[in-house]
Amino acid sequence: MKLASLPRAAWIALGAALVALAGFAIWQWVAPEKSAGTYRLAKVERGPLTAVVSATGSLTPVTSVQVGSQVSGQIKELFVDFNSAVKQGQLIAQIDPESFQLKVRQAEADLEAARATLLTQEASVGAQRAIVSREEVNLGDVKRDFERKETLYAQKFISGADRDRALAVYNQAQESVKTAKAQLAVAEAQTRNAEALVKQRQSQLAQARVDLDRTAIRSPVDGVVIKRSVDAGQTVAASLQAKPTSAASVSARTRRSRSTPFPAAPSAAK
Repeated sequence: MKLASLPRAAWIALGAALVALAGFAIWQWVAPEKSAGTYRLAKVERGPLTAVVSATGSLTPVTSVQVGSQVSGQIKELFVDFNSAVKQGQLIAQIDPESFQLKVRQAEADLEAARATLLTQEASVGAQRAIVSREEVNLGDVKRDFERKETLYAQKFISGADRDRALAVYNQAQESVKTAKAQLAVAEAQTRNAEALVKQRQSQLAQARVDLDRTAIRSPVDGVVIKRSVDAGQTVAASLQAKPTSAASVSARTRRSRSTPFPAAPSAAK
């Protein structure tokens, strides 16, 4: 059969088959070149596997400590701000210490004055004891003199007037000893009072030094500052209530997502 005798439909079918065959050949030639870029070769290395977990939500501290002021005064300087990492005992704020330093010096002067008063009273006690000793010696002398004159009066060697004068002197010596002992007791009581005053002044000095030390506000724990309630120059007042004036809030430990960065919001914690 000759090709010229084929019908038109056969020619169309033959042409479509040739086009399909050419298209398949071109796809086989081009497709491997495009798919080759999807593969990546790398050197085999040993290392840790890192897993990243992302989550949304607010960060909540496990432990939150409110740091407050135990004394009243003006904030002189702040050393931390939001999101500042702090260590236990680190200075985070300073109250103006000038008035507290003056109180310490005043308490030191009061203590020195109380010690001087105590030394004076101790010297007074020593002097009063010497007076008692002298009066007791004098009492012994007049007593012996009275006993001699009592014997002489019994033997009619002296008059009754001489005997009465010796008795009066003896009685006066006894009263002098009692007076000296009473004054010694007063001096000893004043000495005990002076000793108590010294202890009181020592306690006041210790309290003044504690208040001075409390002008330095320090972090009680390791953590991150999540809130700051005061600014430099602001006056804070110590309260007798359980909740003191807050200078900052520090979170000791917090839960957070490993892939979530720490935000700048003061209510968050890291």
